[in-house]
Amino acid sequence: MEEKYKKGQISLDFDVPISDYFHRHNSSMFMEDLSMSRYRIKEDFLSISIESENQDEIADFLSNQVTTFKYRNRWRNRLDLNEELLELLETISDKLVNEGNCVIEKIFDENGSLTRLKVIRGEVKIGNKKVIQVIPKNIAKELKSKTKISIPKSKCFILEFPKEICSIKDYKNILDQMLKIDSKDPMFSVLNPSNLSKTKGYDAMKHRENLDIILRRLTRKISWHHREQYSSGDKFSYYYSTLRSLKFKRTKLQMLNNIFEFIEQIVNELFPEANLKIAYEKTIGDIDRIIENYKKGEFPHELHMQIIREYL
Repeated sequence: MEEKYKKGQISLDFDVPISDYFHRHNSSMFMEDLSMSRYRIKEDFLSISIESENQDEIADFLSNQVTTFKYRNRWRNRLDLNEELLELLETISDKLVNEGNCVIEKIFDENGSLTRLKVIRGEVKIGNKKVIQVIPKNIAKELKSKTKISIPKSKCFILEFPKEICSIKDYKNILDQMLKIDSKDPMFSVLNPSNLSKTKGYDAMKHRENLDIILRRLTRKISWHHREQYSSGDKFSYYYSTLRSLKFKRTKLQMLNNIFEFIEQIVNELFPEANLKIAYEKTIGDIDRIIENYKKGEFPHELHMQIIREYL
């Protein structure tokens, strides 16, 4: 029997602790802005085509046989393939943004038939032949489990953070460094006084400005706008903030395209006759032309409003 059929489920299910937003001010905003909420996708520009005549069968599998550990809408009276695909997209996006990868385990029965898919919980490290699910020590102790669970790569669908944007190593470093910055963020010092606020001559506003500069350097490859386009722009120029915002939309388009390809891979492997194709009308080439025109000064206000309406 092939290695991928050795067992049913290998990965371990456990509740992932909810992050404390109070202590993750910047990183929480960053991941929220980078993630793909299904409600942010402009469906007028979304194209989903499929050749299979059994669309309800595919929708039923995605609805009932894919464990995502997220709340799933069940108010609909009928199966809707587009809705199921958008919910799967949101799940993959959240995992990709929070962990730098999304690994989905294929669950086979004793006859080698694939019966379910399950998003692997927590941190997952990608090796040459195996993926390693890292179990937090306190959870491993409670569940009487090992802290590292090895799963054959052949038993998984794997998506990593787009290398066109940055390496997964760089992305995880961004998350780690941002958490360290959050621990020193003076934003909530009034409600949560730190030792710094008691230091003579300490200037919380100056501290905040320095952190803003550090954060922009840290997220340069991602081009996160830090929501600066919604502020007064007194610290950074309007040109810089707008250019950064446009480049961030390019980042999100790249991520969206990679997630589309990942979903196509999953569905087309499970249902070979499906030939699923997902596309977004707005392309990388489109946003690249807009960025170049902006650099040349060809960027009317009406175009800016159009981009806000049409892009992610």
